[in-house]
Amino acid sequence: MLLSLAMRLILPILLLTPCLLSAQSAAPVIVIEQTRKVDVAVSPIAGTEGPLATRVLEEDLKRSGACRVVEPSAAAFTLSGTLTPSGIAGKASPKTGGAPLVEASYSGDARRAAHQFADAFVEALTGTPGFASSRITFASASAGKNRKKEIYISDIDGANARQLTQDGALGYGPKFSPDGSKIAYSSDKSGYRDTYVIDLNSKKRTCVAQFPGQNTGAAFSPDGSTLALSLSKFGNPEICTIPSTGGQPTRLTNARGTDCSPTWSPDGTKIVYVSDERGSPGLYILPATGGTPEKLNTESSYTTEPDWSPDGKKIAYSITSGGGQIGVYDIESKKARIVSRGSGLESPSWTKNSRHLVCSQNGTLVLLDSMTGEAIKIPNNLSKNTEPNTTR
Repeated sequence: MLLSLAMRLILPILLLTPCLLSAQSAAPVIVIEQTRKVDVAVSPIAGTEGPLATRVLEEDLKRSGACRVVEPSAAAFTLSGTLTPSGIAGKASPKTGGAPLVEASYSGDARRAAHQFADAFVEALTGTPGFASSRITFASASAGKNRKKEIYISDIDGANARQLTQDGALGYGPKFSPDGSKIAYSSDKSGYRDTYVIDLNSKKRTCVAQFPGQNTGAAFSPDGSTLALSLSKFGNPEICTIPSTGGQPTRLTNARGTDCSPTWSPDGTKIVYVSDERGSPGLYILPATGGTPEKLNTESSYTTEPDWSPDGKKIAYSITSGGGQIGVYDIESKKARIVSRGSGLESPSWTKNSRHLVCSQNGTLVLLDSMTGEAIKIPNNLSKNTEPNTTR
């Protein structure tokens, strides 16, 4: 496909890939360098809730890491829209004229529609999914005393935070199902550490793992049919799998130490987990059906809480030594690097674009850019937030 004249005129700003098509329009998808930002403007969206939608759209674009919001005269693209009874009719027009990069209707209330508009534009611009429409689940002690944590859910920008559990106990490690309709977590509500699944549509909660000892760290398989978790019913905590509706476990590890925090590869064939079998905690990968584990060389002495990126290329993890940092292990090169600045960071969870991570930092949720190290606070009016997990 030949590049349009309009696209040629902004080549100094953008790197163009003309062979991909946006689902919303016939305009070429533009792929920018990962650390380069494109200047964009947002025209005030018309309608009663237009100011809200405009503000949400601007903030979404800023958080994306791909855009810098500027005045219209300096923008390569201007996003405009009108509120409709069902959502927003939106359009992203290049400064030089020509076909819009995206032009479509986005359904939902003003906030939700604005998130979808932002995601469509970012994907057309970068070739990777936007994450403005994503949600976060996390544990927080805000509603209770120390030693009590409930499970919460919010939009990824911190809005619409609400409490899901009223257990009056310690809640741990919430994880979304692949379609975002369920959350698995562990709780001490029965007096023992058991695993539960909450159906967000029906509000029904089911105890799926109540074996003797600890039942923790449950993570859904990519198809949602299976949970990987850590069970101590065999003695030492071991990595096991069970049906996501409950059932008998299949044991995958047989270690002398503690095995915990399993996370699936996006294709469902492997599991990365934490083990202290060789001393301090480190990361290991094994086939999802069991087999010989492979230790990953992260070059850090105390690594925990792994999370496999949606593109399958990287594993993020917490580094407890050194004050609390986030590391990323590259699967192909087998090299690791620290991607955070500051201290007190833990519990990384990848967003859809496999670039940004939601983490906790000293009880606050932050959005961490793994390319630049920039961390942006996610305000939710709650404190003592831990163990965030995002929808994908």
